[in-house]
Amino acid sequence: MIGSAAWVAPHRVLWALILIVIVASLGACSGVIEKDSIDDPVDLVPDPDPDPIPDPDPDPGSSPTINFSASDSVVNAGDSTTLTWSTQNASSCTASGGWSGSRATEGSELAGPLSANTTYTLTCTGSSGANALVMTIVFVNGVVQLSWVAPTENVDGSVLTDLAGYKIYYGLQSGGYLDSIDVGGSAITQFDLTVPIGTYYLAMTALDADGNESAYSNEVVKNSI
Repeated sequence: MIGSAAWVAPHRVLWALILIVIVASLGACSGVIEKDSIDDPVDLVPDPDPDPIPDPDPDPGSSPTINFSASDSVVNAGDSTTLTWSTQNASSCTASGGWSGSRATEGSELAGPLSANTTYTLTCTGSSGANALVMTIVFVNGVVQLSWVAPTENVDGSVLTDLAGYKIYYGLQSGGYLDSIDVGGSAITQFDLTVPIGTYYLAMTALDADGNESAYSNEVVKNSI
């Protein structure tokens, strides 16, 4: 009996101690939760107001654009051409070069009679202050007078019997013949070439009946008048 009582008592005391500690701990935890959730509620701090979005800059306005053309870009001496223009986003226009003065933002006008190549310029201003400039050139035709001696021999020295015609090559630079014109007939030895007024470099070739073409002649420089 004594041995049994001595064994049981410590066990009960230990168990009771453990329970007390656990209950006390739970009570402490429960009290903290209740106090935090009821007695001291957490104050919610509102977020600061966002910075205001600045207003966009006012539209400075679009730059002007111009459509400008001549009804005939190449005319004969003494003839005229009609200039036509239209604009967008333009408030005023000014003419210069072959014409001058203020112009409406759209319109047409007869230019001429012309005796020389003429450049027409139109400058237009928009509400934003931006400018647009366009120009057109009207070329006046002149005449280059050519004459030559017909060839009589082939390159091998034999007699040329089938001469059919010629080809005239011309351009604005030496050796730079960007254009050409055929001249038919073996009996022709002169030709008036109509081209815009300017200085031209010219050379010729001869053609036989089969279309064979000779080498270039010597080059000449002439002004169209």
